[in-house]
Amino acid sequence: MKNKNKYLFLIFILVFASAVFAGEDVKTLFDRYQALYSRYREAISAQADPQAVSSILVELQAASKAYYKSIGKLAYYSDPDSAVPSVIDIKSADATGQTGQKSTLQRQYDGIVAEMSLPSSDLNYDKIRAMLEDFITNCTDEKLKKEAYLNLADVVYQQTKSLSQTQTVLLNYARTVQNSEYRRQAMATIRVYKKLSVVDQKRKEYQEIVDSTVNKYGKFAKTSWFAFPVKLVNFGSYGINNIKRIAKARELDKALEEYNVAVLDTYEPGSTEALTRSKLVPLNKIKLLANGRSSFARRLALGQSAQSSLYLQTLLFNDDEIGNALTDVMCERAEAGVDVRLILDDAFSFGKKDGCIQRLKNAGVKVLINNPILKNLLKANFRSHQKLFIVDETYAVVGGMNIGDEYAKGEIEEYGWRDTDVEVQGPLVRSILDLFEQNWEDLTLKKWNEVGDYAKKKEAHEKVNSFKPLKNVDKLIRGPIPVYFEEPPVFEDVNARFITTFPIDDKDDNVLDLFEIYLNMAEKEVIFESAYFIPTDRLVKAIADAVARGVEVKIITNSIESNNHPSGGWAGRYAYERVLNVGARIFEWRGAQTLHSKVSLFDDFAVTLGAYNVNSRSHTSDSEDIVALEDYRLAKVFKVMLEKDLSRCNEITLQDFASWDKSLMKKSKMEFFNMFKFLF
Repeated sequence: MKNKNKYLFLIFILVFASAVFAGEDVKTLFDRYQALYSRYREAISAQADPQAVSSILVELQAASKAYYKSIGKLAYYSDPDSAVPSVIDIKSADATGQTGQKSTLQRQYDGIVAEMSLPSSDLNYDKIRAMLEDFITNCTDEKLKKEAYLNLADVVYQQTKSLSQTQTVLLNYARTVQNSEYRRQAMATIRVYKKLSVVDQKRKEYQEIVDSTVNKYGKFAKTSWFAFPVKLVNFGSYGINNIKRIAKARELDKALEEYNVAVLDTYEPGSTEALTRSKLVPLNKIKLLANGRSSFARRLALGQSAQSSLYLQTLLFNDDEIGNALTDVMCERAEAGVDVRLILDDAFSFGKKDGCIQRLKNAGVKVLINNPILKNLLKANFRSHQKLFIVDETYAVVGGMNIGDEYAKGEIEEYGWRDTDVEVQGPLVRSILDLFEQNWEDLTLKKWNEVGDYAKKKEAHEKVNSFKPLKNVDKLIRGPIPVYFEEPPVFEDVNARFITTFPIDDKDDNVLDLFEIYLNMAEKEVIFESAYFIPTDRLVKAIADAVARGVEVKIITNSIESNNHPSGGWAGRYAYERVLNVGARIFEWRGAQTLHSKVSLFDDFAVTLGAYNVNSRSHTSDSEDIVALEDYRLAKVFKVMLEKDLSRCNEITLQDFASWDKSLMKKSKMEFFNMFKFLF
């Protein structure tokens, strides 16, 4: 007993000492901050040497940032010569995105959501089921109870694969709930699980025929050509099996389509969820990765730490410095037994698959090519523009960056592009992973043959390409873009949506629907930042309506000189007049690098970013994805980032457009390229 008391006393002393030292650290940082501020004020009053004043200011700003960070706040300086920082609270927000206390029930439910968002290997269905059942028994909030029942049904299905048990959960809820819409959603969800059970059966049948097809190809490959009759028989057997595999693939594809249609009926009609086919998910941790300096450092670190899976989807993967660096990481992880996969679009990998891509294949990385051009010329204009980087079902990086030096060198070298990513941890990672798995399955089903591990490896060509700067760089602001944030800002407990568009399969534009919803909610300011700006009539009308209500709408996009597709810039300029006429403001980027960022800010309640440009391709041709962050803290820090971008822009006025219209050459370019705006 004495020993136990002794240990308890030691633990108490350690806890007390750590608290004292932590408080002392904060006090030390504060005292240093105040002392430097006093020195700065004295130097200003004494009209000290400007270089000395500047040196003190640098120390003062660093000290203030360190102090505010120690107490959970982000300090930043919009004006580099300011001694007084702006401060954003980075503590948790409640379910509405505002600071405050969540209800006890909401906090209990959040704990269940957190358990459900763990990687699949760590999920404890028995524990989650018990938590949900207990929550339902004591829940007095009808909306939370509905969500709990829907999640309980999912847990029961995932745990048992029993359609009848899953139906029982939902029918019990439907019989007791008074809200007719909630009852309808429960019954619609039953139909979803009926479709899902068919999908699971078709998946099983498809995998069985795939395994059989691979085995038959193996027999063919291993048979010597000297035994030609046997080899011919084995080839015929493989061919017949492959035809059966293609038939099973079509059955599964049809079942998936029917399942996806059924899911749409579970959303409340007219809601944001129904219009955007997304759900607002709480409890996410978001790290802002402004520019390649921070984004690629994080990607490489996450890749190196991968233990179970590393999935990447991108439009292009360059044979350059960063492409080879990431290839090294992915190869090493694949050889260590990690499941490493890559989805690449054919439009930007066509003709260069013998470098990094071949190295990845040789190391055991699974690679699928989206929409091979030569196999489907009629759909050659439809590309996959989605960009996903997912590690261990726990971390995801999404945004605008492809794999290339121009993206990775932002804030490092002069030509490094301006772009934006975020790192996501929390429940939203599941939605991002679902998209990758959906894309992977879709491409697998469309493969014309299946040979598995019997495909031969080829020698990879070692080459490192270099990125060329913009042609008209001398007309732009030279030098690298400045560091936006010394350390990436991180925010806990963020409400977020993950939204996708597939123009090749679906005529609806979920992202455009969200823009319209947010524009209708805005009261003060909206900023659209898009590498390529060719707005639809719908968006122009929504902007006009917002401006008429007193909202200031700003657009940030590339100038002709900074645009990596100048012809697209001319097509975009054709649309400037009608946008300016409704009262919006347009700003063209003048940095010595392309602006590739796709970010939108709506007052202080929401931010979106991802692969989606406000242009024709994203609306009609390319598969896209964005993250929508409904959080006032993130809105504030993104506003800081966008203000930095605006400082490197020139505003375009109606007078500017009139001068272009009077120039025969400029007017001709705008009109000519506008005829082909569907390509940009």
